[in-house]
Amino acid sequence: MSDQTHAQRRAKALEVLRVLGGTDTPEVTAQTLEDRNGPLGSFVVDFAMGDIWSRNALSRRDRSLMVISILGALNMTRQLRTHVRGAIHHGMTPEEVREVFTHMCGYAGFPRALDAMHIANEVLEEMGCGPKDGKLAPAARLSDAERWKLGAEGLSAITGRPIPPTRPADDGRGPVGLGPLGGIAVDFCFGEIWSRTQLKRRDRSVLVCSILGALGRTDELKIHVPAALRNGVTRDELEELIVTLAAYAGFPFAVEFRAVLMEHLKMD
Repeated sequence: MSDQTHAQRRAKALEVLRVLGGTDTPEVTAQTLEDRNGPLGSFVVDFAMGDIWSRNALSRRDRSLMVISILGALNMTRQLRTHVRGAIHHGMTPEEVREVFTHMCGYAGFPRALDAMHIANEVLEEMGCGPKDGKLAPAARLSDAERWKLGAEGLSAITGRPIPPTRPADDGRGPVGLGPLGGIAVDFCFGEIWSRTQLKRRDRSVLVCSILGALGRTDELKIHVPAALRNGVTRDELEELIVTLAAYAGFPFAVEFRAVLMEHLKMD
């Protein structure tokens, strides 16, 4: 355990604020937070920035990926504006930022994904990162057969179980035992979303676990935590996700996420 003075914590926080906000006057930002929010502002600076963001076990880029996923899932659009800008300053590309919210539609719903994308597009435009002709490219136009084949490959990677590359005959339980929802999940979530190349599969696992953790979806985490480990996310990175979740969604959600992780590691 460290034994930092408050001045040392504050210095780390100011460095985070400098890069995240792209400002040469982080002291002014910190003072404004305290003037407007009192002790809450102090905790934002010293705890969220000085303690959480200053941890070295995770890159700033990956922590930004987690934070914009959490904020988008919770529809915290005001805070999202700040952290989309921070994500770019921390090394995410505009394409990667937009892809977070594209992926989000399958895990937090289209309304939240569209709200988050609206904010992201505004911020990216302000930063000079808008599309050159003012239009983003649409999704690939896939046939149902193509969607199923890609989806079967994606779901197999997530679950570790083989899924037939062609759609099986309907036996009344649906193709993966979830009724009509199962086929839709294979076609859309795994065939169209997970198969996109704009983010690595490892990053998609990070953002999905961030979303599920923020929404308290522990049953789904029991599927996606082992999937994340298979996709190259380390245990230490998941622990950092949990720490980040405590600051941005609350400690109860972080504690529940960690219980899922510990249960999986005990069983593995």
